[in-house]
Amino acid sequence: MRISKAEEYGVRLVMRLAAHGRQLTVTQLAELENLPEPTVAKVLSPLRRGGIVRAERGRHGGYSLSASPSRISVGQVLEALGEPLFEGRFCYGTEARDDRGCPREDGCGLRSVWRHIETMVMRVLFGTSLNDLLHGEESVEAHVGDLWPLRTGSGSGRLPTIQTKERVRDGMRPVYKES
Repeated sequence: MRISKAEEYGVRLVMRLAAHGRQLTVTQLAELENLPEPTVAKVLSPLRRGGIVRAERGRHGGYSLSASPSRISVGQVLEALGEPLFEGRFCYGTEARDDRGCPREDGCGLRSVWRHIETMVMRVLFGTSLNDLLHGEESVEAHVGDLWPLRTGSGSGRLPTIQTKERVRDGMRPVYKES
């Protein structure tokens, strides 16, 4: 899974619209997000086509959310911006098999890992609304933790933190400790 710059910008632009609660112009959005106007216009176009934002033309025109921020999920925003978040089709068995597909029809332990990760990521993305993102990092972390609890050895549910880095053959690798 990879989030593109355009997808990151798109989520940030709709968060800005949600936070302002009113219509904003491309120029205003560009200034508020420190992005070039052409980039903002380019990112807003698929969001409009995808039903995430609506556009008003004219002297008092601009962009606004098409629904309440509590009714628009991060997953919907990313979906409107383009490619599927996961390209795991090839790994899901013979019905999706093609020249690039997985030749392992049976007994693949990795397929379960990919399916689990995809399911959990989708649960977080589609279970998190724009409104959820407006309440600060601690609140968002708690919300996401409810959707996908992370457990360390102590069962605290908190993310491990990087304690130090250790040298490995190709560079440095983080060493984690429990929070």
